[in-house]
Amino acid sequence: MVFKNFLSKAKDIDILASLPDGILLVDNDGKIEWANEESTVLLKMVKNEIFKFGLNELIESGLDLAKQAAQSNKSVVGRCKSVDVKDTYLEITSKLVSDCLIVSLRDVTQNYKTVTNILIEHESSKKINKDKNAFLVKLSNELKSPLHSIIGFSQAMIDGLGGEMGEKQEKYIKIINKNSNELLYLLDKILELSKTESNLHEYDFQIFDIVNLVQTVLKNHETAIKEKNLNLTIEASEGLKKTIFSEENIMKLILQNIFETSINSTDIGSISIKFHHPELEFISQLGIEIEEDATDKAFLMLSVTDTGAGIVESDLSVIFEPYAQLDRANKKNIVKSISLATVKHLVKYLKGIVWIESEPMQGTTYNVIIPTGNK
Repeated sequence: MVFKNFLSKAKDIDILASLPDGILLVDNDGKIEWANEESTVLLKMVKNEIFKFGLNELIESGLDLAKQAAQSNKSVVGRCKSVDVKDTYLEITSKLVSDCLIVSLRDVTQNYKTVTNILIEHESSKKINKDKNAFLVKLSNELKSPLHSIIGFSQAMIDGLGGEMGEKQEKYIKIINKNSNELLYLLDKILELSKTESNLHEYDFQIFDIVNLVQTVLKNHETAIKEKNLNLTIEASEGLKKTIFSEENIMKLILQNIFETSINSTDIGSISIKFHHPELEFISQLGIEIEEDATDKAFLMLSVTDTGAGIVESDLSVIFEPYAQLDRANKKNIVKSISLATVKHLVKYLKGIVWIESEPMQGTTYNVIIPTGNK
């Protein structure tokens, strides 16, 4: 009865008829009770014939889509079922008024197909990239074996195992050895990033002591720290819960890359490492998902601060993007970006976040926040 009252109001019908979109009035069963001229054009139907059909007969799952649009107050896209318009896609918006749905239709076929093609190409590109990275990782031994041979034999010659060499020969062999080691290091970093980009790591989440892990990783860099005479400090906040539930090997790789980057960038001064549990309000501001019963101990923040040369703003904006560095004049940042891009991907896998704060000649701070698995 209310539906019929609505249809009897000439003013309401005149407004709907004048709209540029296709408009249908549909009852709860999907039966079309009224249609404006634009809707018949979109659906390529004679106006008197359109009332013989239900919305589901004209649009795939049409009634469900209309109800969904009405409940969510958002538009949805449906595909026409009629043979004449089978390749037509309509944007559907809907509003529930009394006992009827006011359904608005707009042709978005071109945009829909364009977006769909872009998404298909994007997924194809992702698959190709993943396959490429997997191929590269599988070839790692074949790629690195010749370099290991060059490094090993050149080092043997430097150590005198190949007999006495002249001054010029020794100089050339040392250059070969040095450059081969640098190439191997770069190759390791590229393979590490490739493996990370394609999520080829195996995950085994378990409980471990994060402070002990940091100290273990730092031992691998003792020589470099001593050679530069850097002052190293580790500070844990009061009440810090050292044991966390996470992926230890992934966390180890994150720490290795950050420490390595920090040490390489710092020639004099110090490196400090700080741990604390950040406030949940701060976590929320960063856009990290927080469980309802979480406490401040649910997250761990690790900050590594050095007194190095710092990073200029133009480099800081692309520091996690190694491919962007290829077009920049300063090629020395490529390896740093490869390491930090690896860190960013790995931290993301742990459902955390990483960011860098730095100013030229003022040093750099690398910040990482990860869930701890603690309540």
